[in-house]
Amino acid sequence: MAGGAGTRFWPVSRKSKPKQFLPPGGGIPPQNAGPTLLDATLKRIRGLAPPERTLIMASAAHRKLLRNLDIPKRNVVHEPAGRNTAPCLGLAARLIESREPGALMCAVPADQFVEKTREFRQLIKAGARLAGEHEAIVSLGVAPHSPETGFGYIERGGRVTTKDETEAFRVKRFREKPPLARAKRYASSGKHYWNSGIFVSQAAHLVDELEVHQPRLSATLSRAASALLKRDAAAFAKSWEKCESISIDHAVMEKSRKLIVLPADVGWSDLGTWPAIRGVLPRDEDGNVWILPRGGKTEAIGAKNLIVRSNKKFVAAVGVEDVIIVETDDALLICSIEDAEKIGEMVKNLGPDGVRFL
Repeated sequence: MAGGAGTRFWPVSRKSKPKQFLPPGGGIPPQNAGPTLLDATLKRIRGLAPPERTLIMASAAHRKLLRNLDIPKRNVVHEPAGRNTAPCLGLAARLIESREPGALMCAVPADQFVEKTREFRQLIKAGARLAGEHEAIVSLGVAPHSPETGFGYIERGGRVTTKDETEAFRVKRFREKPPLARAKRYASSGKHYWNSGIFVSQAAHLVDELEVHQPRLSATLSRAASALLKRDAAAFAKSWEKCESISIDHAVMEKSRKLIVLPADVGWSDLGTWPAIRGVLPRDEDGNVWILPRGGKTEAIGAKNLIVRSNKKFVAAVGVEDVIIVETDDALLICSIEDAEKIGEMVKNLGPDGVRFL
């Protein structure tokens, strides 16, 4: 899934080139050098599926950014407009099932970080076995180490008996992004996991679940898939535009009774906001992350827990804590760590005078 807007990583992530097409934190300035998140995702899944069995769901607006990937052209689907994850994955499931009836699909966001590739692949294979044996959607759940309000949560139920003793649980319920007080309860309960957004399912089963829980959307996706398979671009765009914009969590996961969660200790990070890169990029002894040009130098006195990205060769900080400062050629962001979630909100509020910065 490579169609996200990445607005909370503004001003590095822009409409024309969102974060999945950039390295973590935007890469080395000013050229944004380094492997992109999409590149890293494709490399990570290469041990599970070859390029000819890899489908990329992306925005038509990013067609040029997808030209040089080692993926067959027919495997890159250009969505005419953003419609969230339920239409994206519902369409993918129909396309996969049409090509190979009975196939299993693994849904992976293109803008995440996973440190432990080998363990990740082992979990996906275990999830594939469980999805087939139990006719279920199997999600990877990450044990929370802090009360994050920007993540959805999965509450586990009873343990699932597996042939290979894999730790797996029935899902009691999916929880929306909670307020802080509730997030603290979830994080300390021992029964809740962050929703990674990564899952495995039989493609046909996901199609069936959408038909049950979202019949109108399912019918529209059926027409869209049919048009795409016939290479009728106009009919596809017309059907796609009619799709409701809704997440797979709201459309299916919160309603389905056929869900399993696999606890995943794979060094996962959502990379949804600037503070998330503290778990990915190096920090100094005071917890500061510095993203500077090659050979860049810093001087800090009484500065702690900063995230600073600048094109400048030298950056100094004195007596400041818990602040994000991000500089690009045409914009400067200054934000408290605590309010990082609001960056996306701010970007949405940019009116005509600020539209060129989107």
